[in-house]
Amino acid sequence: MTWGKFIVGAWGAVLALSLMTSALPASWWFQAGEVRVADASSGECPEMQFDREINRPFRAAWTVTIMGRASYGWATYRTFQGANDYRPENQLPDKLDLCWWTWADPIHLPPGEYRVNTLWRIHPTQGRAREIRRTSNTFTISGG
Repeated sequence: MTWGKFIVGAWGAVLALSLMTSALPASWWFQAGEVRVADASSGECPEMQFDREINRPFRAAWTVTIMGRASYGWATYRTFQGANDYRPENQLPDKLDLCWWTWADPIHLPPGEYRVNTLWRIHPTQGRAREIRRTSNTFTISGG
């Protein structure tokens, strides 16, 4: 085999690997379950339930948007952003709540109905970014 064929073959293998990685779905890295937020009183941080599986290490930027029910539908109440290094051994806290979810403590929600939209934008080492979106149940904040 000549050096030219070897170099072309090696570059072909690199290109094929890159194309395969680009075709992988977001679930290759991360599987996100249902986001559930419990009702709470004003001044309390609502407890949450969430099931996830981190299949392999990745970095992701996340955006959490709290939507409040308005007379005309759902409106953005507040948005939080951050980024994390996700690894299979990472665990959620024993007491998962909306303050931890948004990195905001305390979080002040006036009485009303809300839901939480969460977007993870996964940035693999190769290929394009992937997105996973989840919308929580509707939950109520009552007067405290």
